[in-house]
Amino acid sequence: MKTLILGFDSFDPAVFERMAGQNLLPNFQKFANQGGYSRLDVCSPPQTEVSWTSIATGADPGGHGIFDFVHRDPATYAPFVSILPTKKGIAGEQFVPPYTAKTFFEEAAALGYPATALWWPAMFPARPELPVMTLPGLGTPDIRGQLGVGTLFTSENETKPKTSVAKLEPEGRNRFTAALPGPQTAGREGPRTIVLPLSLEVIDGKLARLTIDKTQVDLRLGEWSEIVELKFKAGMLLNIHAITKFILTSLNGTVRLYALPLQIHPAHTIWHYSSSGSFAKKLWNEVGPYLTLGWPQDTTGLEEGCITDEQFLDLCAKIFERRIQILLHLMKNFDEGVLASIFDDLDRVQHMFFHDRMDIVEDWYKRLDRFVGDVSAKVEAWGGKYRYLILSDHGFSDFRKKAHVNRWLDDNGYLVMKNGGNDLSGVDWGKTKAYAVGLNSVYLNIAGREGQGIVQANDIDGLLADLKTKLSAWKDEDGNTVVEKVRLKHEIYSGPYTRFGPDLLIGYASGFRASSETGLGKVPAESLEPNRDHWGADHCMDADIVPGVIFANRDLTDFGGISFRDIPFLAIGKHLDQSHLKPPTQAAGEGQKNLEERLKGLGYL
Repeated sequence: MKTLILGFDSFDPAVFERMAGQNLLPNFQKFANQGGYSRLDVCSPPQTEVSWTSIATGADPGGHGIFDFVHRDPATYAPFVSILPTKKGIAGEQFVPPYTAKTFFEEAAALGYPATALWWPAMFPARPELPVMTLPGLGTPDIRGQLGVGTLFTSENETKPKTSVAKLEPEGRNRFTAALPGPQTAGREGPRTIVLPLSLEVIDGKLARLTIDKTQVDLRLGEWSEIVELKFKAGMLLNIHAITKFILTSLNGTVRLYALPLQIHPAHTIWHYSSSGSFAKKLWNEVGPYLTLGWPQDTTGLEEGCITDEQFLDLCAKIFERRIQILLHLMKNFDEGVLASIFDDLDRVQHMFFHDRMDIVEDWYKRLDRFVGDVSAKVEAWGGKYRYLILSDHGFSDFRKKAHVNRWLDDNGYLVMKNGGNDLSGVDWGKTKAYAVGLNSVYLNIAGREGQGIVQANDIDGLLADLKTKLSAWKDEDGNTVVEKVRLKHEIYSGPYTRFGPDLLIGYASGFRASSETGLGKVPAESLEPNRDHWGADHCMDADIVPGVIFANRDLTDFGGISFRDIPFLAIGKHLDQSHLKPPTQAAGEGQKNLEERLKGLGYL
């Protein structure tokens, strides 16, 4: 067995087909000319962490247990992050794997072949007991255990909604000092934030010298530094290592310096970052330093004006190039097994530019096409039989209006708030029939399941039918349909986790998506709101609106409709047996404040 898989997050079939028709993507078109292209039916909901997990397992969320970015604890209604679950033990709070369903990587390893997964979502923390080499993707936290926000250092008094802001204090002429906040440790009076002092010396109008943790870095205005290694002293015998990049964004009057989120150092990690640990360290030493955050392309920094469009795109390009170098390095000695790599820069670029700068988006499709040409040239030199797949987890669409689902539920009598409440903590559960948490999920307040449930078993089907009818009829002020399709969980899911999933899946129409407030269980004042964010496009709509793609070095025309369920067979020649799964237990919820802190760096929320 020899299988190479390239995963291009959010590669959209409509964009490909249009550009290929203009002869702009010749290397992808070669596959199509030989019958090796098809649209890919993706799971519901078409969220990144859900879809890639379904592709890896061949199972829908009922079989692997990841239904949305945010789940809830039915006993307390407390939301928690699905891709970064935790449990409390003797050693304190620890991260646990978000799912245990078998992947085709595990199956290949069980057959005696080496298997490697690079930047695949929902693979943090690593599972050392599995013989699969991994570098995790989406879901990998920063050193604070959150999904990661950067730090803005500024000589002015500024605030940002999510980004941490630190004041640059003048110390003499053209010299400033500040402190970089790092991880938290337990102190006698509660959690204590460890900081690293830094100084910034302005040399001229385009150059400054940063000194931090005994390291000096010369920064040119508007240019990213190389990866900087830092060390926070957490105790007498404990140091917490981190990595980041800095960029000097202003020297004209106001001095501004920006740092990416503090990320896990793959050679010095306190958590199970990769499997095995030596694999990550070896790549660091042999190829070069690489960012480790699950969402390293800093959309939050761009959204909040900490960096410019050009600086964001430059960051994406640097991440992409280093990942290419790592993949090509591994391909040199790839003789058998499965080697798969996810490239997610296109997803981040489309979130920020799909709605108004299609020229930038098309440039990235051309960039991917050139990369495919380079890889294909190496693959075609292989002898013998092999499988070569290129696929995406979903497509893309405009996101013009935000849907505040809990407000809609309130307006239509399904959810009742106490006076003054604006999130789930303010809900009158004794009068509430349904509530929304996550970007596509609606739950019934069922008696015996929810902590304060009131919906009786014989009323469930009627309530679901009523909700489905009314949600399907939801329109905006211009008469546009908000919801493309409402799906019931028993219609689309199977497997032991189904009972933990949402009762209704809202598939939004093109142009609409749940608001971040809905994802967090909040209840704003209006049911619909124009989206004026830089983040102007998305994929968390109805799965039929945003299909993915698959390219293969085989004829796909006789395969019929291809879905995520078929990928294990196409990758390793067999479907996976998930019958080993044990009845799952629920993770505990977390408070609203903790949830929002942990999710700050995830642009969706």
